[in-house]
Amino acid sequence: MSKLSLIIGREYNARVKKKSFFVLTLMVPIILVGLAVVALWLGQEEKKHLRVLVSDPADLTGGKIFVGQNEVPPATFYFTEFILIEDFEEDAQYEDYDVLIAIDPDVITNRTINGVYRNEPSANTKNYITKKLETRLDEYFAIDEGIPVETFRKIQQPYGISLEPMRGVEEEKNEFQAKLVGFGFSFLIFIFLILYSSQVMRSVLVEKTNRVVEVIISSVKPIELMLGKIIAIGLAGLTQFVIWIAIISLLLLSFKGYFAEGIGADVFQNQMADLLFERIPWVELISIFVLYFILGYIFFASIFATIGAGADSESDTFQLMLPVVVILLVVFGISVWLLFGNINGQLALLGSQVPISSPMIMMQRAAAGTVGVWELVISFALLAAACFLMVYLAGKVYRVGILMYGKKASWKEIIKWIKH
Repeated sequence: MSKLSLIIGREYNARVKKKSFFVLTLMVPIILVGLAVVALWLGQEEKKHLRVLVSDPADLTGGKIFVGQNEVPPATFYFTEFILIEDFEEDAQYEDYDVLIAIDPDVITNRTINGVYRNEPSANTKNYITKKLETRLDEYFAIDEGIPVETFRKIQQPYGISLEPMRGVEEEKNEFQAKLVGFGFSFLIFIFLILYSSQVMRSVLVEKTNRVVEVIISSVKPIELMLGKIIAIGLAGLTQFVIWIAIISLLLLSFKGYFAEGIGADVFQNQMADLLFERIPWVELISIFVLYFILGYIFFASIFATIGAGADSESDTFQLMLPVVVILLVVFGISVWLLFGNINGQLALLGSQVPISSPMIMMQRAAAGTVGVWELVISFALLAAACFLMVYLAGKVYRVGILMYGKKASWKEIIKWIKH
């Protein structure tokens, strides 16, 4: 077994066997799915069935509200001749009612209806109450004008109007959906780069400050030690992501019925069908994601390994890594902008080719279906070449930096080490 393999195995096992690794791997998907369930539960609270008391002294509604046969109303209407708002608020006989609607006998002319509620209803419930009252009063006006209520209801039935895009024209909904999926992949890469590249830096710094590295490099080359750390931490990160995906998938399947009930079975099924099958080339996207995921990590992990080797303390690392983090944040900002902006603009074209931004930007362009094969080949080749160059340069810095103590490093000093 090669020395590099031994280093990878040692570093990998040291991370995945930590209690913190196990806790984080288990808790992140539980928290994410838990937040989704809580959000849906809070939404369910808004779906409480309300009792609406209608004060209608002129009997304009006729003491009833029309409800369709297949309709599941969020509120039930009850009628009374006249009550004051003060009585509704204070009298115990009305405490079972959630909303009071007061219909003025002169509503035909002033077109104004007032109401109060005890706890604010959801927007959908408010809309339901107002629409039903408006429709019922319109029926009254129609009858007053001699139009039979059955005829009026037929006239009021909505038309099933459907708009489809012309041939060759992308539907806006599908375009945004694809861009959103691409942004999701881009966000995963961004988080992975920040989280695990910084772990490479800390691992290098810890061994340097503890002087453990002096013993290790007596039997292995510095470049082997650096590559072993980069690969092992990357593998540990991939392991964590795979477990996260598996746990989240299992939890979502477990709560499938709850989600379907919460947002409506038909809506849930339609959204899942849109997400899984409609204009989203998942196989191609996942393949591209894996390639850029790996190369992007190697590129930035090499930079962070350079920082760890050059620094002498945690405070030094902050100063050295600040420019790199700022660049990553700028790239992520561009990624957010492209979610709503022009995915085919010059900024997107340039960002998908420059190695420092291509892992994130190319994912969005690929998801939107605006990338040619030749663009992918060039982008990937440039990123691969940048990775080899960065590993080579990082190796030179690592060889000098890990044995350098007591001297505050700077990027100017690091460049000198590269030329050494």
